[in-house]
Amino acid sequence: MLLLFAMLVGAIVPVQTAINTRLRQSVGSPIGATFVSFIIAVVVASVISWGASGALVPDLSTAASQPWWAWLGGVMGGMFIAGNIVLFPKLGPVQTVILPILGQVIMGLLIDRFGLFQSPQVPVGPLRLLGALIVVGGIAMVLEIGRTRTIIHGTAEGATLWLLRAFGVVMGMGSATQTAVNGHLGRALGSSLQAGQISLVVGLVLLAVMSVVLSGPRRALATGIAPGPWWMWLGGMLGAFFVFGGAALSPILGTGTTVIAALVGNIICGQVLESLGVGTGGRRSAPTPYRLTGLAIVLAGVVMVRML
Repeated sequence: MLLLFAMLVGAIVPVQTAINTRLRQSVGSPIGATFVSFIIAVVVASVISWGASGALVPDLSTAASQPWWAWLGGVMGGMFIAGNIVLFPKLGPVQTVILPILGQVIMGLLIDRFGLFQSPQVPVGPLRLLGALIVVGGIAMVLEIGRTRTIIHGTAEGATLWLLRAFGVVMGMGSATQTAVNGHLGRALGSSLQAGQISLVVGLVLLAVMSVVLSGPRRALATGIAPGPWWMWLGGMLGAFFVFGGAALSPILGTGTTVIAALVGNIICGQVLESLGVGTGGRRSAPTPYRLTGLAIVLAGVVMVRML
């Protein structure tokens, strides 16, 4: 049951991205949509943290005594959510899900090898490096590189397509950095919930500043939100559940098992959404055996990187 719950936590990411992409249509910009989503996430996270620990406000004095990079979690989280909103209609659900995995694998190996962000150093042996190469090969199959007939799952083409794919990998590197930073902050505070809460608040402040800088104070305050379906407001709530779901499961299942189970849910849900035409302009595309094989290879490579 816990493994199933971890898969459901992973499935939150593509669903949240689809919801936030619809919110963007009403707000008008990816930064604005992410800002609104973070407001909801902070409120939900504060309520959950209050119910779990009895403290509505985290221990800010201890957090302030940590290194400057301990605050990067919120920055990376904001970039990841906003980036997903941009990539989702351009690349389709599966590529939006799969490309950050490569970035997570690369950055995860660097963090382990050099003990970045005061993480424990973990040897990076030949088998783990082989796992990373297997991930690359699987992603190449998912992207259908080298095939004579490539199926387009999004709207991007040419050089723009590859720039967006590279950005997806960078997003994944930021996501791995967020995990390591929030892990350090959680150990310092003695609470993963409070670390997640602080990360969301930092992301909210950053997005507020970016909204003012990019659109000006008057426009940022005066911009309204066009009406839309009720479910477009659920993205922030799902984001809070994702942060706290991972924090709750990691001590029980172990970080490696939690990450792998979440990725299984992530990949399956992304493929289901694409098959239903979500994020592809209504164009439904059933997964080919070639692509499904690529997804399985990606998962096998991730297992090697995380478990060996």
